[in-house]
Amino acid sequence: MPRPDAGRLLAALWAGLLLGCALLLAWQLRDGLPADTRLTAMLPEDRRTPLVERADDQLGQAFAERFVLLLDAPSLAGAAADLARALQATDGERPLLDRLDWRASDLADRGPDQRLGESRYRLLTAEVRREIDADGGRSLVAPALRALFSPTATTDPVADPFGLLDRWLAAHDTSPVQSRDGLLTVTDDGRPQALLIGHLAASPYDLAAQRSLTTALDAFRAAHPEATLSRSGLVFHAAAGARQARGEITTIGLGALAGLLGMLLAVFRSPRAIAQMLLPLATGLLLALPLTLLLFGRLHLLTLAFGASLIGIAIDYALHLQCRRAVQGRRFRLHAMLPALALGLASSLVAYLAQALTPMPGLRQMAVFAALGLAGAWLTVVLWLPRLRLAPHPVTARLARVWWLRAGPRGGLSPRLALVGLLLVVAVIAWRLDTDDSLALLNPSPAELLAEERALQGLLGRDTGRRYLLVRGADEPRLLERLEGLGATLERWRDQGADFSVHNLTDSVPSPARQAADLERVRRLYGEPLAELVARAGLPPRTLDRARARLEAVPLLGVEAWLGSPPGRHQRRLWLGDSGDGVAALILLTDLPAGAGAEALDARLRALADARPGVTYVDRAARLGRLLGELRGQIAGWLGGALALLALGLAWRYRGHTWRVLTPPLGGVLGVLGVYALAGVPLNVFSQLGLLLVLGIGLDAGIFGAEAEGRAATWLAISLSTLTSLLAFGLLAFSATPALHYLGLSCLIGLALVWWLARWAAPGVETSPRESAHVETP
Repeated sequence: MPRPDAGRLLAALWAGLLLGCALLLAWQLRDGLPADTRLTAMLPEDRRTPLVERADDQLGQAFAERFVLLLDAPSLAGAAADLARALQATDGERPLLDRLDWRASDLADRGPDQRLGESRYRLLTAEVRREIDADGGRSLVAPALRALFSPTATTDPVADPFGLLDRWLAAHDTSPVQSRDGLLTVTDDGRPQALLIGHLAASPYDLAAQRSLTTALDAFRAAHPEATLSRSGLVFHAAAGARQARGEITTIGLGALAGLLGMLLAVFRSPRAIAQMLLPLATGLLLALPLTLLLFGRLHLLTLAFGASLIGIAIDYALHLQCRRAVQGRRFRLHAMLPALALGLASSLVAYLAQALTPMPGLRQMAVFAALGLAGAWLTVVLWLPRLRLAPHPVTARLARVWWLRAGPRGGLSPRLALVGLLLVVAVIAWRLDTDDSLALLNPSPAELLAEERALQGLLGRDTGRRYLLVRGADEPRLLERLEGLGATLERWRDQGADFSVHNLTDSVPSPARQAADLERVRRLYGEPLAELVARAGLPPRTLDRARARLEAVPLLGVEAWLGSPPGRHQRRLWLGDSGDGVAALILLTDLPAGAGAEALDARLRALADARPGVTYVDRAARLGRLLGELRGQIAGWLGGALALLALGLAWRYRGHTWRVLTPPLGGVLGVLGVYALAGVPLNVFSQLGLLLVLGIGLDAGIFGAEAEGRAATWLAISLSTLTSLLAFGLLAFSATPALHYLGLSCLIGLALVWWLARWAAPGVETSPRESAHVETP
């Protein structure tokens, strides 16, 4: 124990360090919290695939930056105009939208023939290509004559006498969106419905943008009760998540807070005591946040969410100190508690810092955050709390005495019974426990919104791109050739009965070799067939020479030129461009079958990609699920190693009673897994993160119980620790958000088991009735 002057110096130094951390944090947050939400950020550098991550981001960009509304109303034009006005209204000085497309003129193709230029002679549909190969193109003369003399003719007899570009553009116009009465419409069950596409001016996670959009839609629904709206877009899912979070904060969060504060007030009868116990948590976060940001540059949201809950273990230290001080009064001395406090901190640091040795950057960040927070809270408890004067209330000592006599440790657990129970639980876990790494754990959206989303995307023929082939090439021509080869293979599969849709860039931008071959076909078409067309149409003979002259220097159609044209904008998501060592593009696969058919097709696609250089098959949902599974496996493996080290260290101190110290944490963790196995609840990464909290509080319960045998203050603190954590985290089991639900469920079951096991495994209590009846008096 440091001398009094040394203690004051250390307390002052700790205050100075925290002040420095506060200034550092303020500087780091000057432009907002540098956060990271990507699950791939949890992977090691050598396991990441930046090009795949870029492709995923690009496919999801349109879904994030815009939203789609489908309106059905008796008076469609009037209702669509009212809805457009509501969406374009500003919220103060901040507009909700950058742009709103809802009239036919908003998406009009402004001269695609001019944008594509002379490259048109290299662009042939498969049908035209077959007809030219069959008879040189003579069969195209009659349709061309009808088009030339049609009352609505737009064919230029010099630039495109056979209307080849019109045919090509018509073949690529597969959108279900049509123009009707000046509106953008989609037909569903024979009924035209108005389509409105909003491009957000802010992030879909911006609460003000969510509020503005929700207000506009609610006002429209109130004014048009006969209308129905279907929605699609990330902003609606984000708004639903925020609304759900607010509701749960109001019910679960405030309920837990009220219960926690009420319980602490009932025990300590002093708001000052509660403030002192919360002080270590605040200082722990103040130390952990800026230093973690300094070390890692960015803070993953999983670190913030679960690291903060792990720091909740730190309230144990304050509870033990306050309970001991309240019961012992003036006889309280910190040095008597230091061994238990130090051992509790050391065990937690070993458990969490073991994760810092993993190759997973996300786990390292979580471990560092939790370790710094625990260390900061511990230093505040040791250096500050004893110096903060607090007159203990006599009710606390009486409560401790009554609680000890009625619910104190019973010590009736034998090593043999503990071993039998351990083996039985492990057998049940090995027999029945399953795992779940599905992305549904990350999606808190209500089922109604998800169904609405799927129906609307299916009607529009759009897909956010769950599965795709990532294709790389040394340059653009080689990449296009590789895309064409893959496209031919996939088309052959479809001809053989495979049921899926393919979105391939080379359907619009053929490879240079195919463009050259098509240009040669057009030259054949511009021979005798063109001469016959000019003669039968009665056109001037010079028309023939002028038309043929256009074939002398025909530029290739490049990817960028196509994507810059109005009809090419829908394929922007398929082009990645520079890949570092060449260029890359995507072949998007949609409308894939479900069930066994999907598994078989997945296997074929994976084999196809493995057999071709520069091709990667990506199932986004399965990939992110594998990342969750890897994260879960890493946590389990490294925590198992940390527990083995802890067992060795504890055995050195506690000898034959080590099993009693380990029974609460191990029993709590294994008990949760056993309950999951029996109930058929699969284990996932979020329930496993809840087990971290169970493990930490269980270790503290075992260690403090062993270091202070037969003391009412210690048992009161252990009970309060588990009960406060049950209120703070166990009530999350009633959350509708899957991740929080499983975290809370683990805490609810595990912490209840920790308290019960600590009661029956307390070392030495059963050996002396007089000791078990002894209670300190203030």
